[in-house]
Amino acid sequence: MKKITIAILSPFILFASGEPNPIFIYSIFAGGFFIVTLFFWGIYKAVKTQKTKYTWAMLPFFILMGLMFIR
Repeated sequence: MKKITIAILSPFILFASGEPNPIFIYSIFAGGFFIVTLFFWGIYKAVKTQKTKYTWAMLPFFILMGLMFIR
């Protein structure tokens, strides 16, 4: 998992050299990746187990979507 994450995010970090703080950019991409992964994991578990408690894993994704439309 660590190798996949580094392989996905390294081009974004390398091309963002003009930004003032690359750590901030890395944390934004890592957080977004985590939220999207959590969303799809919640869908998978909810469908597989037929338990609605796993739908709470989708809450951060919906909050992020709401914040994107508000701003």
